Amino acid sequence: DFFFQLSQEKILKIMNMVKNKEVSIEGALHLAQKEVYAEKDSRDLLTGSQFNFIIYKYKHYRWQKRILQIDFNTKTIFNIEKGIIKKQFPFSQVKACEDTERRRFSIVFHGRQDYELEAVSLDDKRKITYLLSRVIQSNSYKRPAESCSGRPAECDVIHEGLLDLQQDTFTSTEWVK
Repeated sequence: DFFFQLSQEKILKIMNMVKNKEVSIEGALHLAQKEVYAEKDSRDLLTGSQFNFIIYKYKHYRWQKRILQIDFNTKTIFNIEKGIIKKQFPFSQVKACEDTERRRFSIVFHGRQDYELEAVSLDDKRKITYLLSRVIQSNSYKRPAESCSGRPAECDVIHEGLLDLQQDTFTSTEWVK
């Protein structure tokens, strides 16, 4: 199967390696598989994948053990406690991932409270933040720029952009987005 996805030149290269007894047939299959995955975009590799991590969530003045499941099939993040799904967050609600000290990190959501979590290891933390960055990146491609339409309480804070000074106020300086 992997050979059909490769270019002619790569197939010939691998076949010559088998012919010259540089690799076995199993090794050739393994090389073909590696070549196919190297050619694919990493976003394609994540599609249809599911990742589980043991994490700790701060609740009721103590750290509780949970499983954080990032599911690219359903495009949902699950918080699982003792085998029961406690919370689920669609990818579209993920706003940011903040890297804090040591193994701690926070997931920031649109319209929900932030999730402060702690990974079991630094390696797990790196993997989780990488996967979450892919989620956030896919959200930025799908979500057009949203306008506030007169409801500033529901809008995100603007960190960059132009502001206009409103001249008709005498008591204070007002800025309009």
